[in-house]
Amino acid sequence: MMLMLGSLSTGFTGTISGMSTNDALAVQQESICRGVVKDAYGETIIGASVVVKGTTNGTITSLDGDFIINDVKKGSIIQISFIGYETQEVIWNGTDLSISMKEDTHQLDEVIVVGFGTQKKENLTGSVSQVSMDEVLGDRPVTSAAAALQGAMPGLTIGGGSGPGQNKSFNIRGTLSINGGSPLVLIDNVEGDINMLNPEDIESVTVLKDAASSAIYGARAAGGVILVTTKRPKSGSNFKLNYNFNVGWENSINVLEQSSLLDYINAYQEAGYTNTYWAGNGNVDKWKEYLIQYKQNPSSLNTVGDGILKDTDGRVYWLSEKNMYDNILNSGFLNNHNISASGGTEKIRFRISAGLSKENGPLYLDKDSYVRKNISGFISADLLKWFTQEVTISYSDAKKKMPQNVGNMNGFYSTRLVSYYPEGNIPADIINYDEDLPSQTPMNMIRYAPVSTTRTAVPRISTRSIFKILPGWSVTAEYTYDRKDVNYDFYSGSFKFADCQLAVKSSVEDGQDYYQLQDEQTRYNAFNLYSNYEKRWDKHYFKAMVGFNQESSYYKLFMGQIKGQTAPIVPSFSGGTGEKILQDSYSEYSIRSGFARLNYSYNDRYLIEVNGRYDGSSKFPKDSRFGFFPSVSLGWRVGQEKFMKWSKNWLDDFKIRASYGSIGNQSIDPYQFTPGMAIGLDTVWLNGNDKVSIISTPGLVSSTFTWETVNSLNVGFDFSAFNNRLQATFDWYKRKTTGMLAAGVEIPSVVGATAPLQNIADLSSKGWEINLSWRDKIGDFSYNIGFNIYDNRAFIDKYNNESGLISDYYVGKEIGEIWGYESDGYYSINDFVLEDAKQGVWTLKQGVPSLLGYKAQPGDEKFKDLDNNGIISEGSGTLKDPGDRKIIGNTTARYQFGANLGASYKGFSLDVRLQGVGKRDYVLGGAALFPFAGSTSSDAVFQPLFYNQTDYWKAKSYDPNSPDFMQPVNPSAKIFRIYDQGNNVVSNTRTSTKYLQNAAYLRIKNVTLSYSFPKNWISKVFLQDAKIYVSIENLATFSSLPKGYDPEGNTENEIVWDYPYYRTISLGANITF
Repeated sequence: MMLMLGSLSTGFTGTISGMSTNDALAVQQESICRGVVKDAYGETIIGASVVVKGTTNGTITSLDGDFIINDVKKGSIIQISFIGYETQEVIWNGTDLSISMKEDTHQLDEVIVVGFGTQKKENLTGSVSQVSMDEVLGDRPVTSAAAALQGAMPGLTIGGGSGPGQNKSFNIRGTLSINGGSPLVLIDNVEGDINMLNPEDIESVTVLKDAASSAIYGARAAGGVILVTTKRPKSGSNFKLNYNFNVGWENSINVLEQSSLLDYINAYQEAGYTNTYWAGNGNVDKWKEYLIQYKQNPSSLNTVGDGILKDTDGRVYWLSEKNMYDNILNSGFLNNHNISASGGTEKIRFRISAGLSKENGPLYLDKDSYVRKNISGFISADLLKWFTQEVTISYSDAKKKMPQNVGNMNGFYSTRLVSYYPEGNIPADIINYDEDLPSQTPMNMIRYAPVSTTRTAVPRISTRSIFKILPGWSVTAEYTYDRKDVNYDFYSGSFKFADCQLAVKSSVEDGQDYYQLQDEQTRYNAFNLYSNYEKRWDKHYFKAMVGFNQESSYYKLFMGQIKGQTAPIVPSFSGGTGEKILQDSYSEYSIRSGFARLNYSYNDRYLIEVNGRYDGSSKFPKDSRFGFFPSVSLGWRVGQEKFMKWSKNWLDDFKIRASYGSIGNQSIDPYQFTPGMAIGLDTVWLNGNDKVSIISTPGLVSSTFTWETVNSLNVGFDFSAFNNRLQATFDWYKRKTTGMLAAGVEIPSVVGATAPLQNIADLSSKGWEINLSWRDKIGDFSYNIGFNIYDNRAFIDKYNNESGLISDYYVGKEIGEIWGYESDGYYSINDFVLEDAKQGVWTLKQGVPSLLGYKAQPGDEKFKDLDNNGIISEGSGTLKDPGDRKIIGNTTARYQFGANLGASYKGFSLDVRLQGVGKRDYVLGGAALFPFAGSTSSDAVFQPLFYNQTDYWKAKSYDPNSPDFMQPVNPSAKIFRIYDQGNNVVSNTRTSTKYLQNAAYLRIKNVTLSYSFPKNWISKVFLQDAKIYVSIENLATFSSLPKGYDPEGNTENEIVWDYPYYRTISLGANITF
């Protein structure tokens, strides 16, 4: 029989003695298993593994999804598996098989990356969130992994502003300490810069939020931990070559808008400013007439340049209106290209990749650009049965260019210029100069602005050696070298322009142009040695891990600046003739730690985990460097209990968990325990510009301060039902930070130094998180819905504020609270003694509160007299005497949420991602809310009027003899009076409930529509997958803030007019060979 089968396999067609031809063919047919493997949409799957269970007899599916396995007996179990799909088993009865694979939507969730290892999700007892980068990134036109994570997980906040190559910041569960404290970001177990990573190289991102999950990282993990795991193929993976790209176009989504020029002139006159306008000395009444004429027929006036009219008397009038802020913007462009190859055998696995991201932002003239190049390589080899060696090498290189505002230039985002100011050049005869000069508009400032260049290079090499000593027992040794070089160079140059008062100025005065170089280098070495052991017997499961960690960081900086370049075209340090400034600094610190973790479960139902880490940090004094940080967590899988049998038809799992632990916070600069003195140049005690070296007084330090300690309690549950279609997670937590570093005592200013830092302040925070998701499929149609939301509040429990100043931290203060006045409408003429008012004397009637330091008039803001003393004031600014102020809001972003909606049908897929904040108060003020920026009269004449500032309080008549004297035209006006603008504007613009802004928002973060070509089409051209897509980032924003003010804020989380957020529309493709 064996001879016959062997002959058949080599093409033998004869018969064997004693067996007929028909009998031989019957045996041949019976032993060959044929079939085809398809996905849920009927598309064939290429490269699926098909084996006879319990044997090594198997194959992989062809380009058509077909397979053939020889030597198979009837009744054998055929096992089919493919990445991303549930493994299936079928019994072969001798007929051809047609296998329909089901997507394993929870494959990633089954195994969660934790500190120095992995755990099954069902056994987790800490608060952990994990996402697949491919899922959150999808086909979005973003160059940053951090940007893709925004709104993806509850408890994780992404900030950092807008712009090409803009680094993002992370926060987990709100305020940790008054001294700050960011999450620890680890790339394959070692600190690294996620902003320099190519998102396409990331497999998953895990966020460890409570003490139970993050205590294993000790003193660096007080702010939580973000674990980034890069892509690594599994054993036996088929070879894949993938190329994807996208090209996109960017346009600003939010731009400032001024009022019309006529509205501006009307407000100018209402305010009572001089009729001779400060720019051009024109007559305001005449200007108004010219403006109306110019609007009706521009050619009827002999204007030059951009609507500039020089009258016969030499006075200048500005007639062209435009949106100067929109003029600094155009369409930006981005393109991303990524290629990767991966595969392996049972003993060797590899992946290599390269990426190129280029972005020209939406600013005028493309002076804002970013280019990043990434290459990486990974190889893993099972050199022996008990020894595996892995090596990862990566290199990232980025170059960022941005225009810079220097010297006398007006800022690119200045709100001071009125919309009439001409673009382009001001003619020479207008400014009485020998040549035309550019005006001081933002567009011209960007046109002539010098450009800075920042180059960043990050080479990184990691090795991992895995020793499998005994079944269930392994020892892992990891070493990583990470180096980050940042080079900055900038030349200010110099150019002349005409300012808004038609004066000729230079951006930088003669001889003061400067060339600046700055080099930063950070070297990071990390060594981890840890051992894992796991054992299961009967109903008991035991897993232990113990390890050692040693890390060191060295940072150095050199900055050189020199003035007066002899060859401005090729600026250099050696080409400068003026003042030189040289600065250098360095810092270093080390961490040495031992850590351990123990997991135990009984019957996969009752779970316990204990963590501990003993940390030492050189950032603290010698006798205070070490600390022990433990945690314990418990879990109970209630859904597996016998009394829950009634729910088995729909409930998959229900787990209750709780944790408590202690973590250190070492987020301070090195050498804080060492007295220091600053040395520098200054003109102190000297006349003129001569400078001498001076030394500051030494700082006061404490030699005993140590870690801030964070104690965290977390309670939550995990829930899944309806065959895992519905999943829910809930967490409630309370966190207390003790021993925060703050000034120990209040020291009089005459001492000349600040008080030394001591561990004397405490802070507590609490919050909750919810994550819900639903996935289902109906025929060829599948859909998914996900939603997460979280909230956090933080309070000061202990702080040395003997004076009780509300401007400082104090016991009971909620972080972010806003003190202000409670608005009570406007003062009306009925609040004053009428006869005195007609004489210009504003005497308030009995019982009407007055304003301390100001004389109230009709149309002024009126406030409630909370202390009932008849005078509106801020008191002494203390808790005991806050005057008429109270807490009116809070700047903390609350109820932060994210959502995703997805649907697919026969290759078409639609994905929508939302993100926002449910509650946040913010004080804008200034040019954002008030006419003439709320400035006093000396400065207000130079300030514009914006679209939302035209509804100000006005009187029907200002004539004392009129029956309408000081009767309001608009008693419900949005803004206070502006007549006699200067005398009460400071009082009117004080922080109050009326002008407190609602900074809550909803943003449609991304919408992507894609189409995956049928596999039976693309297999003919040797492709595994092919997809095309269109994607829109930042499609729409719903916010009540004024135009130009984006609720996401800038790099400092401030809501200001700054580099704009922009919408990106991109097209792309993803192809796998």
